[in-house]
Amino acid sequence: MPARPRDSRLFLAWASALTVALGALFYAPARVACGGDWPAPLDDVFIHFDFARSWASGHPFEWIAGQGYSSGETSPGYALVLAAGYAVGFKGARLGVWAALVACASLAFAMSAMRRLLPRGPAWVAPLGAPLLFACGTLDFAWFSGMEVALFAAVAAALLAAVDGARRAGPLSRARSQWWTGALGAALVLVRPEAAVVVAVATVAVARRSGAGSPLASSLRVALPGAAVTLGLAAANRLHTGSAAAAGALLKLLSSNPFATDEDRARDYLVNLASVVRAMAHDLGDASGRFAYALPLLALAALASRRTRALGAVCLGGGLAFTLLVSWNGAARYQNFRDYMPPMALVLLAATLGLAAVANRRPLRAVGAGLAVVGVGLGASHVGEAARLYARASRNIHDQQVTVGRRLAREEPAGAIVLVGDAGAIPYLSGLHAVDALGLGGYHGLPFVRAAVHGEAATLELIERLPPSLRPTVLALYPNWFPGITGRFGHETGRVTISDNVICGGVTKGIYDADWQALRGGAEDDAPDEPWGGPLLDELDVADVVSEEAHGYTSPAPRGGWTLLDVRTDATGRPRFDAGRIIPEGEEESFTLAARAPSDSWVMLRTDLPPASASLRVEVAGMGVVSVPLEEAAARQEPRWGLLRARLPGALERGARLHVIATRGSLHDFHVWLVGGNP
Repeated sequence: MPARPRDSRLFLAWASALTVALGALFYAPARVACGGDWPAPLDDVFIHFDFARSWASGHPFEWIAGQGYSSGETSPGYALVLAAGYAVGFKGARLGVWAALVACASLAFAMSAMRRLLPRGPAWVAPLGAPLLFACGTLDFAWFSGMEVALFAAVAAALLAAVDGARRAGPLSRARSQWWTGALGAALVLVRPEAAVVVAVATVAVARRSGAGSPLASSLRVALPGAAVTLGLAAANRLHTGSAAAAGALLKLLSSNPFATDEDRARDYLVNLASVVRAMAHDLGDASGRFAYALPLLALAALASRRTRALGAVCLGGGLAFTLLVSWNGAARYQNFRDYMPPMALVLLAATLGLAAVANRRPLRAVGAGLAVVGVGLGASHVGEAARLYARASRNIHDQQVTVGRRLAREEPAGAIVLVGDAGAIPYLSGLHAVDALGLGGYHGLPFVRAAVHGEAATLELIERLPPSLRPTVLALYPNWFPGITGRFGHETGRVTISDNVICGGVTKGIYDADWQALRGGAEDDAPDEPWGGPLLDELDVADVVSEEAHGYTSPAPRGGWTLLDVRTDATGRPRFDAGRIIPEGEEESFTLAARAPSDSWVMLRTDLPPASASLRVEVAGMGVVSVPLEEAAARQEPRWGLLRARLPGALERGARLHVIATRGSLHDFHVWLVGGNP
């Protein structure tokens, strides 16, 4: 039954007052902890700000305007909403105020939308149901964090309303209602791509009430817009980055770690699930995690009533699928479980529906009201704890990331380029161009995210590919995350150390002047690594993911193939950086030739000293599989790079595959050349 206008206004006032009061509980002490600046408890908040700034300046899908396409934005829809605020004047740190306004408006809208979905019942159901959305401290942290979770709740509530409308629509308006449901599903996917599973459940709920129409046609109307968004983003990623997957997936999914075994992945997946269950039991129950069943029981009660069953199934089925999907993210249990909060929001939306379903059965009204009161009361007992964590985390981000960003803005010239391991506050507040060593931000088309999963050695190989003018001039990195880069290629000029760290990747952020003299193409000439006596026919730069891809390189990962880096002198006597891979004894690496090899060709392999024993196995036409030893090309001499060489037993065509086997000891392979004549 439609709500009376006066009742709707009163409820909106109640929902708004709840939201503002709880928001103040989080924002006020955190703002004091941040010295008056608007708080942000996660550095990832500023990643959204970075993308929003680029959208507002006419550079969509760019992390930093002018640096090229990036697939690192996990919520394109939220970035667009933030961009609107940036465009009207909420710039710099003030964009956090706009994010707070969006969060509060989104939560008030979500509660109002859910009220309209409740079946007719006692007048106390809606006012008591509204606080259910705040009955989980970890979710409250996320609501006001500056991330996209509150906007997700608003769009999800609108989607539930659209599902309900499509199921009730008559023949003349049914198709239009289904298309509208699909449009809201697409919006939900733009806010969180994992929400495609929620849209899938909503599609089934609508198709089951397609009336005289075709269930298939109904399904297509609901599913197609969200599918188009998903496929469109994947196609854009593929076109611009070479991979359909987003940067976050390439960096964080358990399947993206090349050095994890299937057993490692299964264990981490189960640990993620167990961790979030334990955390939510704490938030929804007492200090020991008991009595955490009140709100889950209310959520399940939504399935018991015909009036709320379909919407409850969308919330609970979609939330469960979302949880199982996001648990494949290796970082899901970190950053205060932020990736799990959208499905938690769906559970609490279902609890609101369940309260209405129980309240409509007179014998159970007291039970429903009791469960709601107990759930809200237990949740409220943890809100203060969540608010204190929010303030501590905000102080961490402010005192480290924000401080470093502002310091670089003051001290570095406008043309400086900063290498970061955190893609958020430092580039946003410094106003500088930046290279993200973890690859969430795009930088002139180079696949930094694919390199990042192989370690900092592979990241350095991509920096070496950059023209000197595009290389970072300053480093802002955790020395515990990047010991090789900071120790070999940086001169420390300062550091920022925080106390009581609860959210940052390390207590100390170092600031360094970059020194890339050991990289090819640097301040000195770009001479070849070795003065070969014959022509250079082909070259594989091991641990350079671009060169490896061009040569179809495979390592023995996860049993080997770990990367390492070193700086030694080459044949010309100059210091030369190179990264490579470790091939354990008995394992092999392989690659294809990108050029034809005449019969008098040699394979030269750069290693450190002392080299392991290794052999080269190759299939030669007319001779079958031939194995030849890789022998030292010259006497060992520190601190020179070492060279192993093997003469090919015959001519090889382009595309021939070579296998390098470590026969005794672990082989450190840094570079492979195919050289004609006698080098």
